[in-house]
Amino acid sequence: MHCWIVDESSNEKWIYLQQRSYKKKDFPGLYDISAAGHVDIGEEIENALKREVKEEIGIEINSRKLRFVGSIREKMNLNSFLNNEICEVYLYNVKDPKFNIGHEVEKMIKVSVSEFKKLILDGHDRIMAFSIDEKLKFNIRAHEFCVHEKEYLKSIIDSIGK
Repeated sequence: MHCWIVDESSNEKWIYLQQRSYKKKDFPGLYDISAAGHVDIGEEIENALKREVKEEIGIEINSRKLRFVGSIREKMNLNSFLNNEICEVYLYNVKDPKFNIGHEVEKMIKVSVSEFKKLILDGHDRIMAFSIDEKLKFNIRAHEFCVHEKEYLKSIIDSIGK
């Protein structure tokens, strides 16, 4: 399941992305979904989501702020990496989230939805991102993001706009 953390502040909608640990086997150091993971056998999806979000980025999920976006199939075959899964996708709207980063994550950043659209919809090679405290502003290049199907990312943008 995938959980996208979103916030609205300063008249802008923001997406929070994790930078994957450099120790990860797959896609080390790349920017990705706020939190993602797998459901254990016999585990309810929402419980798995709460567990993974807590483990990865230290946020306690309030079910009332959680919105199910849909089930999306992701199929990728990149060299030695094969992914074929059905992702249960959620948005979690929270004001000014406080992260407590786990060992699978290097850091959290935030990107405005308008910048994210430039990357996904307009094909820009780089976009502006911010540290969580907004003290650092920096560019991220397209190749620094984990690979996801364009249609999947478009659906996330559409869902945030609703």
